[in-house]
Amino acid sequence: MRLRRRDGLGEATLRATYQEYDRRVSEKSRKMGLKNPAVITTNPFYAAYGSFDSAGPVTYYAFDDWAAFDDDREWWPDYIRAYELIRERGHRVCSVSRHLLERLNPIGPGIVVPNGIVPEEWQEPWKVPDWLWTLPQPRMLYSGAIHGRLDVGAVREVAERFPGSSVIVIGPVADAEVVRRLTQIPGVHVAPEITERALIAGLTRSVDVCIMPHHRTPLTASMSPLKIYEYCAAGRPVASTDIAPVRGIHKNVVLVSEGASFADGVERALAIGPIPEADRQSFLVQNSWASRHDAILKFALSA
Repeated sequence: MRLRRRDGLGEATLRATYQEYDRRVSEKSRKMGLKNPAVITTNPFYAAYGSFDSAGPVTYYAFDDWAAFDDDREWWPDYIRAYELIRERGHRVCSVSRHLLERLNPIGPGIVVPNGIVPEEWQEPWKVPDWLWTLPQPRMLYSGAIHGRLDVGAVREVAERFPGSSVIVIGPVADAEVVRRLTQIPGVHVAPEITERALIAGLTRSVDVCIMPHHRTPLTASMSPLKIYEYCAAGRPVASTDIAPVRGIHKNVVLVSEGASFADGVERALAIGPIPEADRQSFLVQNSWASRHDAILKFALSA
């Protein structure tokens, strides 16, 4: 039911909404026979305003900085206030990035647990969309939301550096203007969104290099870029904007510093080549969602 409604504005409205929400959760919890259950919520308003009278430790799992989303601008003051209350209440905070954890600045326990992957999705046999083979090589892939954070200028630079190649951009469209600008660049192919996970894995596995040319913003500094983990899970070399959450994911990720040429980064990534198979299999195990969930649960359930 909550997914079908938009939140109101202002502390009084949000407090009333989420105390009622908490009452329903507590009632369900009692019916299930739970006593002082640990609570993990990804909703900052629930973490800020829920009563949690019958709950044990409360963990706010922060997977994005909601006060940096342009689409949620009218709620920015409310998100910032919620962050303050989460801090004041001493809730535990599990964040996907160090930058976001520092932004929340909890006085209670805090931990960084980045995004992960499902290893079984990144194994043979690979299922590849037929249209990929019609595109000339080298094939370069950006997979993810087509949003204002995508640096169209960097994409243009890459397409111009590799004339006759293919820069594939695929994902849900969040900004139609970005799509319009991309389609005007020779060599850039904006493909229809793929929702079948096997096809996404096969597509990623079958390109020559993967890219993440993002603008540097408070939002991109706070996120844990799932696409980088998926690129590495597929064994592809990667060129990415140098932002803190990308550092240290894998040595085959070429980081492009501010002011540097993104096309140079793509050239270096192509020269590095694919991740060796034994290394790739090790990456899958070390960065599985199962291992991430184990870390989150250990943190949330600890005394």
